[in-house]
Amino acid sequence: MAFADMMRRKILMPAHLMRDGHDENLFDHFANVASRIGVYTARDYGAILEHLVGTWNVEKLTGLSSEGREAQDYVCGLAQRLKRVEERALARAKKAPTVSFSWISSREV
Repeated sequence: MAFADMMRRKILMPAHLMRDGHDENLFDHFANVASRIGVYTARDYGAILEHLVGTWNVEKLTGLSSEGREAQDYVCGLAQRLKRVEERALARAKKAPTVSFSWISSREV
């Protein structure tokens, strides 16, 4: 249940707090570029989650309370949900315009 609780609280990329003093939408622009080039995306979170679920045999746990079974169902289905999130993010990223980042000499990416 602790695993499900942690995942329900959402994992945020530390970069969501980044600021450069120029771009009010810096994280959104950064996330679009990261998705477009395939660097640490929701796909990666899904792969990590699948690894943990498999390593810890979460799907095979038995004798759980109804609350525990609900948490198990949630955690075991989350990787598939993250794949759908990644598909939507990638589609959005492909449509996004190129942007300049101040920390790379305002080069467009």
